[in-house]
Amino acid sequence: MLRPLPNYEDPAKRRLEAVRAAHEGDLEGLLGLLSYFLAHKSGKRTALSPRTLELYALAVRDFFRYLWPEGAEGPKVPLLQVTPDHIDAWLADLLAHGGHTVPPSERRPLKPSTAASYLAGVRALYRALKWAGAVRENPTLEVKPPKDPTPRHERRPALPQTLYRRLLNLIQKGGQEPEHRRFRDLLVLRLMGEVGLRISEVEGLNVEDFDPVEEELHIQRGKGGKARTVPLPPDLAEGLQAWLGVRALYAASGEKALFVNLGGRKAHGRRLRAWTIRKELSEALRALEAPRRYYGPHSLRHLAGTRLYQATGDLYLVATLLGHADVSTSQIYAKMDRSRLKEAVRNLYGKKP
Repeated sequence: MLRPLPNYEDPAKRRLEAVRAAHEGDLEGLLGLLSYFLAHKSGKRTALSPRTLELYALAVRDFFRYLWPEGAEGPKVPLLQVTPDHIDAWLADLLAHGGHTVPPSERRPLKPSTAASYLAGVRALYRALKWAGAVRENPTLEVKPPKDPTPRHERRPALPQTLYRRLLNLIQKGGQEPEHRRFRDLLVLRLMGEVGLRISEVEGLNVEDFDPVEEELHIQRGKGGKARTVPLPPDLAEGLQAWLGVRALYAASGEKALFVNLGGRKAHGRRLRAWTIRKELSEALRALEAPRRYYGPHSLRHLAGTRLYQATGDLYLVATLLGHADVSTSQIYAKMDRSRLKEAVRNLYGKKP
């Protein structure tokens, strides 16, 4: 039986809907409440990235499955009666054994940073439940997120320049991949590795965001909904100009995306998605037998930030290029610049007594 969409603007009705969903274990109803709250009532509203929304949903699903295990007649603890102790126990279980949305045989302990992001998702759920009037207090506020003793620049280091060159060379050669696809993938990698675009920003680019005259990209919605203008190396701008001609051969009617899929029945000619870029990047790094710590598109963004800092020593320029609201965020690239440390060690121990 189809249920009409809840009227979240009516305080009484949204409270009834939130209590019903929590009591009945209606996970989709809870996620619907969370989505509405984040889009209309949270601080960032629609500026939240799709990736963040996906992570929040995953966190809520995991917490729900922890409270209400598969096959159980009811929850171990009702959702509306959860205390900080219950959330601490859930986090400890994540760190020791892993998530609850996968089969027991596939569970692996989560990293502290991942568990902390799960906590952020459940915090958002309880903010939504409090807004709806289903709970009086948010039990997550007393819970401290797990801390990773490993420095951030060591957890997510910049891709080494030598490995980046090998990666570009692998894409250029391409094996059995068509030439146009190799050309597109090379441009995508360079946008992340040389001007520091986030993978979500590459996905969100439209044709109109590229200015071939000024050799710039206009990022309309970066992290937190912030816009910025990114200058391009001349040869990269030339490559994007040439890509526009290739794109015209494949783009579906009315498609605005700068980068489009060049194959597949459903996605052909439609926007190239971040998950596809992430998957292909991981496959390429695996083929190069790269260390696991370099997997993920952020290693490319870190490479761009580190190289700019090496060239200029100016954290303000780094912050402007990468779209950091606070220059202190860019200080990590000073730590990622290991060139001077390596030189000092080599000079110290490379000299003969």
